[in-house]
Amino acid sequence: MSDCPSLAGSLSSDELHSSTSLETRQVSEKSNRAPIAHLDDDVQSSGKSIHPSRTISNQLDEQDVMDMIPYSRFGTKSKLGLVVQCAFTGFFSSIAGAIYYPVLSVIENKFHINEEQVNMTVVVYFIFQGLSPTLMGGLADSLGRRPVILCSVIIYFCACIGLACSNNYAQVIALRCLQAAGISPVIAINSGMMGDVTTKAERGGYVGYVSGFQVVGTATGAVFGALLSSRWGWRSIFWFLAIGSGACSIVSLLLLPETKRTIVGNGSVTPKSIYNYSPILRLPPVRKQLHLDNPDYETLEAHVRVSLWAPLSVMKIPEISVLLFVAGLQYAVMCTHQTALTTALSKDYHMEVIYIGVCFLPSGLCTMVSVILSGRYLNWTYRRRMAKHQMWLKEQEELLIAEHHDVAKVHDILANDPQYTFNIYRARLEPALFTLVLSSSGFICFGWCISVKAPLAAVLVMSGFASLFSNCILTMSMTLIVDLFPSISSTATGCLNFVRCSLAAILIACLNKMSNKMKWGGVFTLLGCLTGCSSFLLLTLVKNGKTLALKSRRKNEREAAKNAASKNDTKV
Repeated sequence: MSDCPSLAGSLSSDELHSSTSLETRQVSEKSNRAPIAHLDDDVQSSGKSIHPSRTISNQLDEQDVMDMIPYSRFGTKSKLGLVVQCAFTGFFSSIAGAIYYPVLSVIENKFHINEEQVNMTVVVYFIFQGLSPTLMGGLADSLGRRPVILCSVIIYFCACIGLACSNNYAQVIALRCLQAAGISPVIAINSGMMGDVTTKAERGGYVGYVSGFQVVGTATGAVFGALLSSRWGWRSIFWFLAIGSGACSIVSLLLLPETKRTIVGNGSVTPKSIYNYSPILRLPPVRKQLHLDNPDYETLEAHVRVSLWAPLSVMKIPEISVLLFVAGLQYAVMCTHQTALTTALSKDYHMEVIYIGVCFLPSGLCTMVSVILSGRYLNWTYRRRMAKHQMWLKEQEELLIAEHHDVAKVHDILANDPQYTFNIYRARLEPALFTLVLSSSGFICFGWCISVKAPLAAVLVMSGFASLFSNCILTMSMTLIVDLFPSISSTATGCLNFVRCSLAAILIACLNKMSNKMKWGGVFTLLGCLTGCSSFLLLTLVKNGKTLALKSRRKNEREAAKNAASKNDTKV
């Protein structure tokens, strides 16, 4: 049976059936600016009162949304501007890991440590890269995106200066922890910002753009590291990061707007706190576009309280745990592949630092291409599936009305029967079943290539092939997580960071001993089989996606009702 969204009360704002749109137009005729409920992009209640604290998505057809308050006052150009700003800050998170790989052997010789110890400087980075977003994401969901991003970049700036001046191994370890803790929340917060200003139908593309430009750091980081190290020494790497992050902090301070919907609504409400206020809001063209002089106060969402347990509430959901494990394992194998590539090129192929950096280009460029294209594909497949589902749902509604002769009863059936619920899991995750198998095959071939010391061209081709499909699951899972948890998107994506970085830290910590016992071919055969088999776990999510989506929507409805009641009590 074709997957279809539920009607009226069961649909998200991006999934409204034509009959609901008709009712909305009738309401709109009574007011030139009627507020329509939008509950966390997922909640619409059939036959129930709708709280006017949210607005309908601006992704509906133009004739359905005229005279309605748009979901976001940020236009296409403004959203692309946000993509550039998010990518600029995210660039320094992704490049901090990649730029360091070519100098692992240099650090090992400089501080007279062994391979396992130098790998620990990578391991601790991943540990804190996973822990920090899990905690800071909650602050971003409560206090706003802008102040947390500014603090993150400033901490990173200070850590880079410290690393450039470090004189012993202990200082490098401590400052790598601070560096990761500072900048890593930016990735999760960037996803939250995209969730604030985009609807489901367009979200995949924008998340893909942000992720794609962020991985420019992964694509070019090793080259930068090799060039800087060979010319000015390994310390120049961290001076480069310090200068870049310093410039980034200044640009963000002046231009980065607040997007958190509890603070600015759809962008038209001026932030009250100076920490959330951006100087760019003083410009007349910006004020006019965002309607700051005529704000849409009804788009303000209920305040999200800071909770250290919020990440646990996300990770304890079985289907989310499965998703986090599959995506995290794939990312961990990708990072293990990068570390192994550095070691093999240095010790087995006896290459200099500058050439090692160049050898990371195929992997980095393929990663960037895959992330951008997968985001575009998510947009296309979402719209295609939604159009098909709406047509099918209309047919089912007519059949049910003919059978029951009771519109209210039909709406109740459509709202509560899982078979009429839109399968968001299938729309977001179905392509991952193929990309995971392809990337796993690539990593297995890569492992055996470096194990038998195959020609360098073969090693780089397999590295690029595996990377081309490896990061698709991250874009898909991150987009789905933002869809499912729109009000705490930074916290939810922080959970993804925690799982993927924790798994990466474990594998890299064990890499030296594994390679000694199993050789590179055995290591990547094991890891490739694990990631390939993990794709079958996604079949469970895709198969049961309708039931899971209905359960998620009902949970969002309860939380929205609770927040609305709390907000009304506060007003009283």
